[in-house]
Amino acid sequence: MRRVVFSLGLLLALTAAVPAAAQVPDVPCTRPVEAPAPAQPDTDLHRLARGEGVRVAVIDTGVAAHPRLRVEPVADLVSPGAPDPHLDCDGHGTVVAGVVTDIAPGAVILSIRQSSAHHRQVDGGAAGTLAGLAAAVHEALDAGAQVINVSVVSCLDAGVLLDARPLHDALDRAESEGAVVVAAAGNAGSVCQPGMVVHPAQEETVLAVAAVHPQDPHAVADYVMPGVGQVAAPGRVAVGPSPTGVGWASGVVDDRGQESGFEGTSFAAPVVSGVAALLRERYPHESAAQIRERIRQAAQPGHGVVDPQATLTHLAGDYAVAGREVGIGKQESPVPQAPGRAAAIVGGLGVMVLAGVLLRGLSGFSAPGRSGARRG
Repeated sequence: MRRVVFSLGLLLALTAAVPAAAQVPDVPCTRPVEAPAPAQPDTDLHRLARGEGVRVAVIDTGVAAHPRLRVEPVADLVSPGAPDPHLDCDGHGTVVAGVVTDIAPGAVILSIRQSSAHHRQVDGGAAGTLAGLAAAVHEALDAGAQVINVSVVSCLDAGVLLDARPLHDALDRAESEGAVVVAAAGNAGSVCQPGMVVHPAQEETVLAVAAVHPQDPHAVADYVMPGVGQVAAPGRVAVGPSPTGVGWASGVVDDRGQESGFEGTSFAAPVVSGVAALLRERYPHESAAQIRERIRQAAQPGHGVVDPQATLTHLAGDYAVAGREVGIGKQESPVPQAPGRAAAIVGGLGVMVLAGVLLRGLSGFSAPGRSGARRG
């Protein structure tokens, strides 16, 4: 069977400051492919650290209240009129959170539902905007996030005029408060093409993560956006927590009966977010820049593959970045509330995609708001 890396396209209404209230799903939710429970996480690693109590925000499609996960519902920007941060209609955010807790089982997951390919706004636009991403970062910080995982990306032509100050303001606040922001590097395809600017992965204070090839852990997968990832991690999840909140899943089935597995930079990013949570437990007073530098220094030469145990046992050299001591969990100074949260992001249309879904048995696929890129 042919295997296709597929990105779920979410059109961005960049002139909207925050998403309007969403209607009920106009595309039926995915159904999980049931699977046996996976093996328990690596106990040798967890003798060093567990990320105990570290608050990791998962800005995604929602995180189900699964017994393997310690989840706090924070916000639902997809359907704020009837919020349910635990609803994972896309079958994506719950698996992302599962990867984080495989690495850092003591972490607290903060669910912020920011995107969905199954909802359309009342104005006909998709549920998921760059301005909404900025708002989601603020929601995460208001909830005390110490690590923020973003497995959604927006790919824009370099020539597009874009006022991204709301996103920059949100990321600047994260940096000042010591929150490590980790993002997927994105999957190349018709929506994300080489040469495009990838938000938030290409932002200065964001640690961008590529996926390694499943058959060669020392090579970057061929679907990764070239030149975006600073480090890399495994991007395939054999079994993850079911988005229903009960049991386990090896993939999801959409309303057309098409089955997809869990692979892409979406699932590489939370590996690094989990490592950041372990480091945050061990080094609670280091700045976000210092934690990023620890991860980069310990990454393997070449493609920068991150090994969790090697990162925790690595003796960091002199920092190549300036960092300041940050009291994690305590806001040191008031944060202005304008204009970062309400300002509009303008400059035309972009596309926000979930950075990892693998379709099986398809020769190609095209639908409004969706696009695929064939793998050999």
